Amino acid sequence: MATEITEGGQATLEARDRMRDTDLPLNERFTDDFTDHDPAEGQPADGSGIAWFWEQFGKSFSDLDRDVIETIATPTKIITVMNLSGTHTGDFMGHAPTGKRFTVRNVQVIGYRDGKASDRWGSTDQVGILQQLGLI
Repeated sequence: MATEITEGGQATLEARDRMRDTDLPLNERFTDDFTDHDPAEGQPADGSGIAWFWEQFGKSFSDLDRDVIETIATPTKIITVMNLSGTHTGDFMGHAPTGKRFTVRNVQVIGYRDGKASDRWGSTDQVGILQQLGLI
């Protein structure tokens, strides 16, 4: 894993760690106007939506693994590129478990303001997942 931290980026990494700390209340982790530009269907609009998504995804793929390839931290954003893999053991997008594995690329861009997550852009190769599971 490669991590590139630009000047001022260390504070953003610390904000990311706070964002991931589910013991902290949402208002200490996310701005009041947090926006997820790529929400999943049914995902809550506030900062809790990120945790909700990964919880739902984890129910579909019991051995979910995130292999981080690169992280870039700036004073206002963290960009993470990873390979995402798992075994289909639960319902996913209306499809019953197949027991098959997938590996796809995932990119996340999370913006930070005042030490809190303010917005998120993300892209996961959902078609690749469905193809590898034999569902399309």
